[in-house]
Amino acid sequence: MNELAYDRIKDNLEILGMKNTLMIIDNYLESAIHEKTNVVDVLDYLLTQEAKAKRGRASENQIRMAGFPFRKSLDTFDFSFQPSIDKEQIMELATMRFVENRENVVFLGTPGVGKTHWLYFLE
Repeated sequence: MNELAYDRIKDNLEILGMKNTLMIIDNYLESAIHEKTNVVDVLDYLLTQEAKAKRGRASENQIRMAGFPFRKSLDTFDFSFQPSIDKEQIMELATMRFVENRENVVFLGTPGVGKTHWLYFLE
């Protein structure tokens, strides 16, 4: 590989702010050359990974800017703490299918049962 062109590619990635691609390009290109991957597949992989990383950074920034008092995830939630919660139903809500179906979701219940708590999970 032409070292001058490779350095120019890396400089351009930095100028364009393509942080993820800059981080993964060395190892990926090495394996792509070894496997004789075609140029379109190489570009597809690199751009897909960059877009995924960019969406992840944007999501993290939005969560940080929202100023939530603490971070929660469904992975760490203790469903046994509130036995009246239907785990299967919550996991279904987490797919966000109700948004695609243009349906509303309303959490009802007496004070102290965790309604607000669940809003943090459905980000």
